[in-house]
Amino acid sequence: MAFDGRIARHVIAINLAHMIALVEAGEVGREAGSKCLNFLLGASSEISPEAKAEDFHQQLEQGAVDVLGLETAGFLNYGKSRNDQVATAIRMELRLELKELLEAIVDLQRAMLGLVSKQGAVTIPGYTHLQRAQPITLAHHFFAHFDAFQRDLERTLQLYARVNVSPMGAAAMAGTAVKIDRKSVAESLGFDGVVRNAMDAVSARDTAVEALSCVTMTMLDASRLAEELILWSTSEFGIIELDDAYAASSSIMPQKKNAVVAEIVRAKAGSVIGDLMAACVILKALPYSYNLDLQEVTPHVWRAMGDTINSIRVLAGMVSSASVRSDSLRRGVANDNSTAVALANHLVKEHGISFRQAHAIVGQLVRISVDTGKPLQEVAPSRIAAVSAKFGRRITIDAATSKELLDPEHFLEGIFTEGGSNPRFVPGGLKVRRNELSVTASAVSEMNSSLKSSERKLNATASGIAREVKSRVEH
Repeated sequence: MAFDGRIARHVIAINLAHMIALVEAGEVGREAGSKCLNFLLGASSEISPEAKAEDFHQQLEQGAVDVLGLETAGFLNYGKSRNDQVATAIRMELRLELKELLEAIVDLQRAMLGLVSKQGAVTIPGYTHLQRAQPITLAHHFFAHFDAFQRDLERTLQLYARVNVSPMGAAAMAGTAVKIDRKSVAESLGFDGVVRNAMDAVSARDTAVEALSCVTMTMLDASRLAEELILWSTSEFGIIELDDAYAASSSIMPQKKNAVVAEIVRAKAGSVIGDLMAACVILKALPYSYNLDLQEVTPHVWRAMGDTINSIRVLAGMVSSASVRSDSLRRGVANDNSTAVALANHLVKEHGISFRQAHAIVGQLVRISVDTGKPLQEVAPSRIAAVSAKFGRRITIDAATSKELLDPEHFLEGIFTEGGSNPRFVPGGLKVRRNELSVTASAVSEMNSSLKSSERKLNATASGIAREVKSRVEH
C-alpha cells in the first residue's frame, strides 16, 4: 500500500480506459459498464488505512464491490491483470516526473543565460587540473555547463518517447482472449503506442533503469556545477558570491559563509548513483516474466527523480542570484601568467622556431617570473634573449609587444576557432542557446497539452456513456 500512493490516480484512469474499451467492444453490457464508470469517476485516489487490501488496485475493486455489488463490480478486472496495470501506472507517473525534470533543467539553463547576458564578458581564470590554465570569459564557462545540461535534456526527451507506450492489454503476460483494442486504450491514457510483446510489457523495467541513468548523468553535471559554486565562493578563488538564501553561517564562527545548499546537491548525486546501482542489482537476474522483485525497483526511481528535480531547481536559484566579483577577477587574471601560450605562439609565427622550442623558452621565462615575483610581461623583454640563446637562437621582443601579447583581453580577442572563448562569440552563443531553450520549452508544453487533453477526453467519454445509459433507463 505504501508504494501505491503515487500511482493511485493513474490506476483509476487505467480502469476507466479499460472499462470503456470493454463496453465499446461489447464484452461488458452498457448498463453494468455505466455503473462501473460512474463509480470510477467519483472514486478517491487516497490510500485508505481502513481498507484491508494488499494494494490500491485491490482497494479500488473492493470499494466498487461494496457500492455496486459483485455482479457488477466483478467486471472491472475482466481482461486485465495487476501486472499490466502496475506497469502502465508506473509509466504514467514516470512521464510526469520526466516532464517536471525537463522543466527544471530548462529553468537552470535559463538562469545560466541570464547570468551570461549580464556578466558574460567578464574575464575569469580557466582551470585544468584545478590549476589556473588560461583566461576565459564567464560566458565561455557557463556555455560549457549549458551544453552539458542540453545533452541531459536530449537524453530525457528520447527516454520520454520510450516510456510513453502502453503495456495495457498484456494482462498477466500472455495477452487476453477478451476483445479489447489495445491502441484505443493507449490513446485514451495519452500514450503514443503500445509495448508490442505482452511478456515484455509486464516484466520490462529498462525504462526505470534508463530513467535512473538519465538522472544520474544529470546529477553528475549538477554536482560538478555545485562543486564549482562551492570553490568559486571561497576567498581562495573569489570568483562569485552566493546569495544568503543559499548559504549558512557557522554556529561558532560569525565570519563564515558556507555554501551548504550546493554541498547538499553534491551529496544528493551520491544518493542518486546509489539508486541506480540498487535497481541494476535487483533486476540483474530475474527470469521472465513478472516477479515481485520488480516492486522494489520503483521506490528507487521516485526517490532519485525527486532528488534530481529538487537539486536542479535550487541550482537554478543559486545561479540566478549569484554575483560575480568582476573587478578583483580582472586584477587577478592580469598577473597569473595564464596567457603564456600567446607568447609561445608569437615565437613560432614571427621567429620560425618549432612550438616545442617556443614552449621550452617561455617555460623558462615563467620560472624566472615565479622566482623573482615579477610579471611575465616584464620578464620577457629583459630575459628572452639569454634564454633563447640556449636553444641556438637569440630572440628579442620589445616591452610593448610583450605587454600586448600577454594581456588577457588581447589573448581572448585573438582566439578565432568556433566554440572558443573570444568575447565576440558570446552574442551568437546566446542566440543559439536561447533557440534551443525555446524548442525544448515548446516540446514540454506540447507534452503537457497532450496529457491534459487525453485526460479530459477520457473523462468525457466515460461520462458520456454513463449519461447515455442513465437517460435510456429513465425513459
